[in-house]
Amino acid sequence: MKLLKKIFSFSKEKETAHKLYRVIVEQAREVAFYRDLGVADTFDGRFDMITLHMVLVMRRMKNDVDQTRELSQALFDFMFDDFDMNLREQGIGDMGVLARIKNLAKAFYGRLEAYDAGLSQQDDAVLSAALERNLYMENEATEANLATIVSYMKRESDRLEKMDISQIMEGVLSFGPAPQ
Repeated sequence: MKLLKKIFSFSKEKETAHKLYRVIVEQAREVAFYRDLGVADTFDGRFDMITLHMVLVMRRMKNDVDQTRELSQALFDFMFDDFDMNLREQGIGDMGVLARIKNLAKAFYGRLEAYDAGLSQQDDAVLSAALERNLYMENEATEANLATIVSYMKRESDRLEKMDISQIMEGVLSFGPAPQ
């Protein structure tokens, strides 16, 4: 019985990662990003919106890495398990999924580095260029849309920085309203 319970139960980190991931996906699916700000409503566009919000949360967790290391890894794993499942639901076979996941991981790390650099340097031009290159890969970005997303990312990064890490460790996370 103990073995079955262990097999079918989540660790505390996995349970918390699941809570955090649900909030991240919910925010990333806000219609305003797609309708008002020109993000492509495609698998890649949704990947980029989830990545944008994951970067914000992971940047916050990095400040308390000794406490958040396992949770951060569980959150990352949960995200890629979700992408894997979504690709399979689209009818992509095992080999195709593996190749696509590898490319998504590479893309995620590139975006993490680029967005982190723009936010860390407090350089709107660096962040804007990274967003134009990635978030608007499928659709043309307007200066207004880029400025709005940059402002949103800075606002949410500041909000998360002020959040006590114990809240995140308990799976409590919220974002402000999506920009209009």
